[in-house]
Amino acid sequence: MSNVKEQSVRVMVDMSATLMHYGHVRLLKKAKNYFKDKKVTVVVGLTTDDEVIKHKGYRPEIPFKGRKELLEAIEYVDEVVPTTWKITEETITKYSIDFLVHGSDNSNNVKNIIQFDRTEGVSSEMLRVRALNSIIQKRNSSKPMYTPGPSNLSLDNVLDLRGVFGRDDQEYDHIEETVLNNILALTGHDHIVRMQGSATTAIDVATTNFVVGSVLIVVSGYYSKRLIEIYNRKKHLMPKTTITIIDYLELEDELKKNRKFDWISAAYTETAGGFLADIQLLHNLAKAKEAKLFLDATASINLEDHHNLADACAFSSCKGLGGLTGAGFITFKEGCLSNEKPTNLPWSLDIATYQNKMTTGPYHAICSLYTISKNFERVKNNVRKSKDIFLKKYADRIVRPEKDQAQLSTLFKATNLKAEKGVTYSPRAVTEGNAIICHLGDMFSEHDDIGQLYNNLKID
Repeated sequence: MSNVKEQSVRVMVDMSATLMHYGHVRLLKKAKNYFKDKKVTVVVGLTTDDEVIKHKGYRPEIPFKGRKELLEAIEYVDEVVPTTWKITEETITKYSIDFLVHGSDNSNNVKNIIQFDRTEGVSSEMLRVRALNSIIQKRNSSKPMYTPGPSNLSLDNVLDLRGVFGRDDQEYDHIEETVLNNILALTGHDHIVRMQGSATTAIDVATTNFVVGSVLIVVSGYYSKRLIEIYNRKKHLMPKTTITIIDYLELEDELKKNRKFDWISAAYTETAGGFLADIQLLHNLAKAKEAKLFLDATASINLEDHHNLADACAFSSCKGLGGLTGAGFITFKEGCLSNEKPTNLPWSLDIATYQNKMTTGPYHAICSLYTISKNFERVKNNVRKSKDIFLKKYADRIVRPEKDQAQLSTLFKATNLKAEKGVTYSPRAVTEGNAIICHLGDMFSEHDDIGQLYNNLKID
């Protein structure tokens, strides 16, 4: 009898196995084959559901009964027993265990431990992330978006969401500081203000508080015309502000005129026309008029260069930034914001409301940008590659010369634009016989997949 006992050994492998994978199987196989000259009984010490909740903070995807059944079906497993999170000497004694086997992340404090390196490239947590990414990819592919934003979802958008609050939440404070600093790096400006809303909200606040006085609006399409409407609707609040309107094609003539302004206001990119303004020309105009330059940049931020040539910009969290909708931003250089501003402003139009964080902020929209903001370049490069593919595919239909084309969208000849699935873009203003396609649907695509969404289009 003693000889039989010497030739056998009981080995416990402790695990939670909340999501079974091949790393678990490899560990069990190593445990079973570790003692070449002995009969090995492999006992899995399986963490109970309550212990998983207590130590990992969530209920396991597969409950204990199901995890036990899966493990018992593996040829290297002889027994499965319930255990606490950490294996104790009491557990070892209770199940007559000779050795405890664990991965290299072992934290158990017992005698006779055998450790194996973890299997690289797989873990239950990795599987959770991959599963979530599969859900996101499926939703993106089942509903391709040819619109200017919001477009498809990113895994980063979703993983970065969490419970947050605007006061005394150090985690959120760090997230917001990171995101805002990374956005400022795109614009080259000194200050940033964030608010719940859209770019339109941000424009409304900026044009009430400091883009005031004598303002020259340069009209190049729908969004620059919107600036006119924004000013006209609040004349009663701003009796000292006047607007002058010129067409973009009149810029060269305006440069020859001897008149001064406080601000030049324009849209850098006109989404509905796929038009890109000449930022250097607008900058030169502002210098000639001894004015500051304000841009509606929601369709250009991160996608176009040289926002630093403007003194102030307004834009949103979606479109080129790649975040979720719900945040508007104003960025501006030192000296733009004067101490003098209209009095008795509505609460929602006073920039101090947002500077002093006196309302609920766009917390989740900002969270959705946390990881993305650390690599805005990837979003830009994906959109540019997507546009390049479209331009080559439909080279005979492209309307604008390259220098006048926005990265966000492309104006092309088409009497009818449809997609087998997904959502195409019906702009508020487009010339007859033309259509607009937007390229944000590829902002989070894998490199080799960029451009495939255009195979879904039917263009007449």
